[in-house]
Amino acid sequence: MKRKVIKQANQAYTITLPIDWVRKNRINENSEVELTIHEKDILINSKNPFLGGSATLNLKDFSDKMIYNHIVALYAKGYDEIIINSEIDISNYLTKTLNSLMGYALISQSQGKYIIKDLNFGNYPNLDEIFKRVFQMVLFFYESAINDIYGGQKETLESLKARDLEVNKFCLYLQRAINKQSYPNPLMGRILFTYSFELERIGDEIERLWRTNIKYGPTKTKEMKEITILSKEGLDKAFDIFYRYSIDEIAQIYKLRDKVRDKSLLLKKQDPNSTRFIRHIVKIVEDAADLNHLALQKHLI
Repeated sequence: MKRKVIKQANQAYTITLPIDWVRKNRINENSEVELTIHEKDILINSKNPFLGGSATLNLKDFSDKMIYNHIVALYAKGYDEIIINSEIDISNYLTKTLNSLMGYALISQSQGKYIIKDLNFGNYPNLDEIFKRVFQMVLFFYESAINDIYGGQKETLESLKARDLEVNKFCLYLQRAINKQSYPNPLMGRILFTYSFELERIGDEIERLWRTNIKYGPTKTKEMKEITILSKEGLDKAFDIFYRYSIDEIAQIYKLRDKVRDKSLLLKKQDPNSTRFIRHIVKIVEDAADLNHLALQKHLI
């Protein structure tokens, strides 16, 4: 969209704002907007809460998984309303899906039309607090996995699934909150969104490690427990670096990653299930070390 620059008598330059944007963000003659300047770009922010708008899904020959994926994507993107048209009754499936999304609820259904809305009404708490809580949930998830794998081993596949859904629920909520609140600083928003996506991936890797233990019962040794604890230490340091950026701490994560790699290669030849188990441990600390790249970008803004 182009706008003509107009020179005023006092040497100032002005442009007009698109009327659709003005109406959507409730701008009037008494409003103030915030300008963010980044080299050749100027971002104009209304400072009003971001209105997510409405999206429509017309379902035909959609699998349950595809319905779920579409709703989750629209949720994370920040939409406040989803209208679904379906020729078959999907109310039970929608109720189950919405249980994994914080704030969304099915508020209406009639003659194949389903309306989902965000009941938070655009009121999202401090983004830093959400991020901290989600990161801590992932850390606790790994700690619980280690305690169960090398301790009581009481977890079942069903209870693990419930744990994993809870972690994913908060990760998706974090992604939604970032999209809702990061417009004043789009670069930071992209970094934080990538961070949140990586946290979800680490959580999934922890779930795979735990599931491998429950499903296949791999042989575990003292050396395997040692590298698991080192892997968890690397993830702990990644959390510290997000809040207290330190070159020395970053170097420590890389040392831990290399140590886990080296020790895993020194383990005696394992059965396939134990090999898979070890691979998950190594992947978690590698992903934790990769977060350093995002921490550096965040620090340099």
